[in-house]
Amino acid sequence: MARAGLLTRSRWRAALLAGTALAALAIPSTAQAVDGMEVLTGLASDPFSIWGMSRNGQFLVGVTDGGSNNYRGWIYSNGTFTLVPVFADPTLQTTASAINDTGTVWVGYGQFQGPVYVTGHAIRYANGAFTDLHTGAAFGPGGSLENYIESFATAMSADTNVVAGFAQSHLGGWQAFRWTQATGMTGLGFLPGYSLSHATAISADGTTIVGYVGNAGPEQYQAMYWTTATGMVGLGSLPTAPGGKSFANAVSANGSVIVGGAVVDSTGNQHAFRWTQATGMQDLGTLPGGVYSNAVAVSADGSIVAGGSSGTGGGGFGFAFRWTQATGMQKLSDLLAASGVSPGPGFILGQTAYMSADGKITVGQLTGPGGSWQGYYIARCQSVICQGLTTYDQMASSYAGQSAVGQTANAAIGGVLGTMQEYATQAYQTQGNRSTPYSVFGYGAYDSDPIASGTLGLTADLPFGLVAGFTASANYVKTDMVYHGNAKMFGGALGAFIARTPDTGLQWLLGGSLIALRGDITRGYLNGVTPASSTGSASGNGYGATARIGWGFAVLPQVTVTPFASYTFAETRFGGYGETNGVFASNFDDFISTSQVSRGGGDLRYTFAPNSWVWGTAAWGHRLDSGRGASITGTLIDAPFGYTSPGLSSARDWTEVGGGVRLPAWTNGAVTASVTASLTPGQVVTYVSRLGVSQTF
Repeated sequence: MARAGLLTRSRWRAALLAGTALAALAIPSTAQAVDGMEVLTGLASDPFSIWGMSRNGQFLVGVTDGGSNNYRGWIYSNGTFTLVPVFADPTLQTTASAINDTGTVWVGYGQFQGPVYVTGHAIRYANGAFTDLHTGAAFGPGGSLENYIESFATAMSADTNVVAGFAQSHLGGWQAFRWTQATGMTGLGFLPGYSLSHATAISADGTTIVGYVGNAGPEQYQAMYWTTATGMVGLGSLPTAPGGKSFANAVSANGSVIVGGAVVDSTGNQHAFRWTQATGMQDLGTLPGGVYSNAVAVSADGSIVAGGSSGTGGGGFGFAFRWTQATGMQKLSDLLAASGVSPGPGFILGQTAYMSADGKITVGQLTGPGGSWQGYYIARCQSVICQGLTTYDQMASSYAGQSAVGQTANAAIGGVLGTMQEYATQAYQTQGNRSTPYSVFGYGAYDSDPIASGTLGLTADLPFGLVAGFTASANYVKTDMVYHGNAKMFGGALGAFIARTPDTGLQWLLGGSLIALRGDITRGYLNGVTPASSTGSASGNGYGATARIGWGFAVLPQVTVTPFASYTFAETRFGGYGETNGVFASNFDDFISTSQVSRGGGDLRYTFAPNSWVWGTAAWGHRLDSGRGASITGTLIDAPFGYTSPGLSSARDWTEVGGGVRLPAWTNGAVTASVTASLTPGQVVTYVSRLGVSQTF
């Protein structure tokens, strides 16, 4: 008969009796394969779903229930939940509880089938491989490690080399442990009079482990810390409730400041505390009107404490707070309101779940009217001033919107390449009406995306009916982005082509183009419910190439039909840049945007007079790269919060219809005009219009 694993809900709740009452997270419940990785989809709620955050705030880790207590860990970053790899068996539990700043190393718990029943061990995942941490020659008080049948890793140092957690004996009790590569798993023991110990957090430098000790009955708990120099030391209780329960939840980078929650009176009310060697356990109080509070996070230097407190207008740990020695406990929403920032009517900033090491970024649950889950908020504070409020989803959308700049730049390259067919045809058709092998042309184009360009070009006849052309363009590119953001860029392009375009028979064209752009990008986002923006200057360089092949048929006198196929490639690289204003101003890394478009269709041309014709075209366009935009990576300025967001995707398929006319205007000169419309189901019709003049010699 299979034995229940360590992560049954009752056991985990008992183990986290002192834990951070974390906010509920609506998390995915099914999985699909995307680029070889399992990405979660669908929504389900679990009040213990989020278990950790990287120190820089870029990664969250947690767990989802796949049914029948089959918990599976996930990593959240860039707006996406990704399932962690399976430790032993996809039908068993593999979970993550702590992760490093790059998302490459995490620790947690992995189940496997033992000789008699299912069991599980603390695990560490790095460089694509698991390490079973449940090894060691001795385990301190309580007997050898063999008596501890299960273990769970709860925290790790910043360099990932020291891991803390707890192991569970065959009798049901647990003991805190410390793991290193050199020592394996070492039990930390117990305080006198206690038979249980549990590790909840570890200092960034790996020297100090904090948690609590306890007894199963009568129920007693006391916050503790452990170092190699001191062993295990109890933190005691608050003076107002001698002998009362206390639990340590977080520790500063060097281990000198510890925070948590402790019973404050005979009725069992709990208050947040901050402990140092000099002050002992300091009661941080509650928000006005509250009776409960709990500290769950502390900055690296120990000066800022965050957590949750009940207060006027709510109960439980309903409101996020921020504490400093100078200000005392303050409601996070009040600090934001002082800067004119609001989450909106009926929305509440729930208890802080995690805080970045410098204390500038706090993360917690945003609830809406009726307590509905609205995602995770991100609040930004500088010293005692808080002036930024967004959510993970809004940040993902804002960053992803930057990819539209690359998409539009590639469209500008495509526009230059698309004009080549018109002038290659003109140069070929006028060969018998000029005394030199040369012609020149100029045109203006407008793309409703919008892109505006002006081009000058030269064509030259070559042997075997070939035509070569060269172009130089000036470009203005304006890109509309999410949250009313936009980019305005200016630049120039050079192009060249070679073609053979007779009325009938084989037709082909090869062309290429280079482009350079520079301008300002204004990124839009919401600060609370108020539109905000940040602006920076960026530059980009790109290139593109096109190939087109067709066959002309004379279907009627002066009428030809040309079925064709084409392929166009464009790539633009934008350099990294920094924004200069706005509460969520960011530094962005380089990004590369590519586009691969195939077209299949046909042209119809009617020549109604010498050197005069009209034409129409219809084609199906398809993005061979699935329309995917460039991923955007950025970091908030003066804050350790980094973010990478997959770029926005454009339509994969569309229809193009258009037409144009060429009319002689003066001696050896002509005017051309054309319009091409792109029709995508469910989207606004876009169009490209061109007006040009040409002169032969």
